[in-house]
Amino acid sequence: MKINSKFISFVFFVSLFLFLENNLYSQALPNFGIEKSKKGVEKSDEAYPDIDEFVPVDQQPTVIKHAPVSYPELAKSARLQGTVYLKVLIDKDGKAKKAVVFKSDAEVFNEAAIQSALKSTYSSAMNDGKPVATWMVLPISFKL
Repeated sequence: MKINSKFISFVFFVSLFLFLENNLYSQALPNFGIEKSKKGVEKSDEAYPDIDEFVPVDQQPTVIKHAPVSYPELAKSARLQGTVYLKVLIDKDGKAKKAVVFKSDAEVFNEAAIQSALKSTYSSAMNDGKPVATWMVLPISFKL
């Protein structure tokens, strides 16, 4: 039995379409902060910089007070440890508006790290003596 090459091409492209349409590629490829998380999004008239947009600053934002991190039960029972690196959007008032996972040792820590980052308090970034909104990288460690 001979299989037509047009049929094989058709099956290939349909499979590729379904693969891309169902976001299966996001499970196969690592997320390097390109996809924007919808967690912690707050609507506002103020325009915030994109995650990869350069914002000139004289002084970077800093963490004033770390919110407590809840260690996931699944990670505790499996005795997992690791670090989650987040990109956190800090507005002009020093409030975290968004948090996106940049790099993670274990996905089980991601949600707890995001929640902690959004509840923490920060100083705002400064440019020419004025506060500006910008992104900062925040590592959050999970150790038993």
